[in-house]
Amino acid sequence: MIGTQWSVARVSVALALLVFLPRAGLAQGGGPYRLTLGDAARLAAERNSSVEEARSRVLGAEARLRQRTAALFPDLGADLVRGARTFNTASFGLDFPTIPGQEPFFDPEGEVVGPVKSADLRLRAEVPIVDLLAWGRRRSATADVDAAAGEVLAMQERAATSAGVSYLAVLRARAVLDAREQDLGLAKELLQVARGQLEAGVAIQLDVTRAQAQVASVRAQLVGARYGAETAELALRRELRLSEEDELQLVDDLEGVVAGAASQGEDALAGALASRRDLRAVEAYRVAAEEAVSADRAGRLPRLSAVLDDGYYGRGFGHVLNTYAWTFRVSVPLFDGFQRSAEVREDQARVRQLELRAEDLREQIRFEVRRALLRREAAREQLDAADESLRLASLEVAQEEERVRAGVAGTGEVVRAALRLVDARTARVDALSTLKASELALAAALGTVTDLP
Repeated sequence: MIGTQWSVARVSVALALLVFLPRAGLAQGGGPYRLTLGDAARLAAERNSSVEEARSRVLGAEARLRQRTAALFPDLGADLVRGARTFNTASFGLDFPTIPGQEPFFDPEGEVVGPVKSADLRLRAEVPIVDLLAWGRRRSATADVDAAAGEVLAMQERAATSAGVSYLAVLRARAVLDAREQDLGLAKELLQVARGQLEAGVAIQLDVTRAQAQVASVRAQLVGARYGAETAELALRRELRLSEEDELQLVDDLEGVVAGAASQGEDALAGALASRRDLRAVEAYRVAAEEAVSADRAGRLPRLSAVLDDGYYGRGFGHVLNTYAWTFRVSVPLFDGFQRSAEVREDQARVRQLELRAEDLREQIRFEVRRALLRREAAREQLDAADESLRLASLEVAQEEERVRAGVAGTGEVVRAALRLVDARTARVDALSTLKASELALAAALGTVTDLP
């Protein structure tokens, strides 16, 4: 089952890359990049540096898996030895009998003999037959690959969410800039009306001064709005890792961008628990920790292996004889200073930690989903109220202008009405931005940001 999970995880990552590249990489080598909110999310998920680091950890986990798998294969080695050695006869441990009347064959105190030359060409093979420890370690390494692959997907979702927030920030900044441009146009129009009334003798210079002050104030706000838009776009480029030379075009706007269709209530919660990639990554790490516990326990069991040593040996390579040795070896761990028990307890503690983390993450997901649903509903009501306020503020300005043109009021009332219109436009932009942010937050809570259109 673990092998299946590993295959599924690797295929999922590959498919994710295939999906991200065609949809988000709408432009290669400098643009233009025409991006929807979903395109920006997918492009960030592909390019984010944290995602790249997570992919590197997958490569490391796969390398460790290959190391653990290697322990299940035969270990082959070959030696080619040519040399000479001298011996101390006293080290033989043998007492050679002495013929009466003859000198001892070797000095009883020992003497050096040799050098004795040798030539050895040898092939060694050790084949593991039953090694439950190696199998357990391989299963643990396989689970680690699954967990690392799941972490890549989780990091992609986080990067996508961050890019979505930056994308909406750009849309909001541009909407504010557009509102200020409309305000400046209205202020200039009121200034022309005030000057016309002054020339007609039905207004005073103070009315013109007030209108000029309004133009100057709105122009200053326009400068700030333009700076905010440029800064927001710079932040988005940073999220997407685009240079200043890359042409960037945002397809969506606050009026039209839709952050995906979302379920309601328990359906949304069930969907979030099933699709959140960070939760699946934690669960994968928990499985890896459980496999590590099993591997530690398998280390207490006997291991069976076969060893073969075969080669040619002699005083020189001109005359060598075939020699060999073979054995079956059963290794039984008896006492290791409680090291294995400590390793089991350590991995069991990690399993418990990951269980607690997963449960806490489930509670966090439930909270995020419910909060996002409430926030979206509240944002919709705020937008309705902002729309009504904007309608009334626009109507008030129009009515005040009619009074000024009729000569029954001065421009001061129009200026004050225009200020309220400025506030109403800003409030509507904020309400609309809050609604779209709540939709994005709900998509993030559901784990579906990379699926946005």
